Amino acid sequence: MEGNGAKLHVAIGNWMKPGNVSCEFLEAVCWENATEVYGWIHTQLIPKPQPNLTSSVSSEKQPDVYIFTIDSMNTGMAKRSLSKFLEYFRSEYDGVEFPFVNKVGENSKPNGMPWWFGKTIEQGRKVSWEELEPDWNFTEFCQTYMDNYTSIFNDFEGEGFMTLMFEDWMNTMTDSWPNCMGFEFAPAHHTFRPFASTYELYGTAITKNHLKGHFCREKHHPVLEYLEQSFDAYKDCPIFAWTWLAEISHSQVDGVARMDDFLVNYFRRNKQKFENSFVIFASDHGLRMGVKHIATELGQFERDNPYLNIAIPKNLRDKKYGILESLKANSRKLQTHFDTRATLLDILKYQPGAKFMDREPISIPNEKGNSLIRRQPTFPRTCATLPIPRQYCICQVEKFQILDETFKLRLGQKLLDHIHDLLEGSNYTSICRQYELQEVTVLEFGYTKTWNTYNIEVKTASSSPAHFQTMMTYDGNNDTASFEKVVRLDSYGETPDCTAPIRHDPLCYCKVQPKPK
Repeated sequence: MEGNGAKLHVAIGNWMKPGNVSCEFLEAVCWENATEVYGWIHTQLIPKPQPNLTSSVSSEKQPDVYIFTIDSMNTGMAKRSLSKFLEYFRSEYDGVEFPFVNKVGENSKPNGMPWWFGKTIEQGRKVSWEELEPDWNFTEFCQTYMDNYTSIFNDFEGEGFMTLMFEDWMNTMTDSWPNCMGFEFAPAHHTFRPFASTYELYGTAITKNHLKGHFCREKHHPVLEYLEQSFDAYKDCPIFAWTWLAEISHSQVDGVARMDDFLVNYFRRNKQKFENSFVIFASDHGLRMGVKHIATELGQFERDNPYLNIAIPKNLRDKKYGILESLKANSRKLQTHFDTRATLLDILKYQPGAKFMDREPISIPNEKGNSLIRRQPTFPRTCATLPIPRQYCICQVEKFQILDETFKLRLGQKLLDHIHDLLEGSNYTSICRQYELQEVTVLEFGYTKTWNTYNIEVKTASSSPAHFQTMMTYDGNNDTASFEKVVRLDSYGETPDCTAPIRHDPLCYCKVQPKPK
């Protein structure tokens, strides 16, 4: 199976006898009496020519940059589940943890876009009621090939880095999920899509099962093994590698705990490589749905508080550079992944020319963030000054529970009416069921001094069960309400999949449900 060429088209070769192969991904299957008895997907990372430089900022080889994204892992989850690794990362790599990172969108896509492109795709309001208009509309981020824009992989390739983008899911989160055009061609020199495609779609039954606990292996094992193969393949040029693991913690409160010992051993085995590199552990958002924990105040805080931990090359940890001091100072402030992106661009384009000695604040053209390895501008970093929709703001404010059941039901019905209006506006009325109000589980008042702002959660009747949450304002004099983005707190599975051919919308509960598998 070839790993080159167009990302959306995986070339499948013919079955062959055992022997040497020139492809990067190879499915090996054994049969006994016409029954599959063994299946495995092998990988070998084959080096490619070093990219042509567009504007080298330094003649010296730059440090490698490794980003490890664990999907749906909030700061609390990481501390509870990766206690051994995080202590090892702190003691051996001087990793600096950022406990006050705020997500800027609901799920992976609107939080990945700031990383890869520096753009927002969700509309919202700041706590000051100021409009947050998205940088890209649906046509621009979904119905247009992402190759038309400059991604972070283009930036690093242009400076001589070999680029790697490894995701363990075929329907990649940031570019093509759920029904978007994504990249027409592979965005990096090496991707993991052929492996994921074999595992999820093209492979034999036994191959698909071998990473579901068979042979004591899961999908993160081959992903990180493939990354390890790049270390010998590219000794003489810098590597920019982004590993995004979706399944290890998605919808599981403590799922990532399965990686704790594994990560310690992995980083210990490759210490010489990683201690001379920039290493970033991050998440796009916290656990969003499907467990009771999400309905609690702590659960909703953690949902909006993705993890971030940064280590720098060993030779740059000396006090004369001041990088560790800047990281530690900035770790006590509110940050977003716009700032993580600005840090990557600073590492790539600005610091090499200054021998990584520049700690002065910098405004990077067309960027919303401020580098974490410099002193940041002196303005207060709050949800009012950063591009954070108020419904995701992790800053704690005084709020009061509304106990008036009549009033709760009135606002609950207004929320359902709003959802029905959204579905009608998307031409989904004929395929989606109408919701009936069961209860308003939460109605909290507060959040701003200027507007009558509420946090509301609603559960619907069993005929079309759903658990919705949003922020809303209500004008009692005119009996009118306005709403922020409505999100689901329940695990909705395939219930909205009838909208997928049009535009996947989790607000829908399809009239025709798929048959149980």
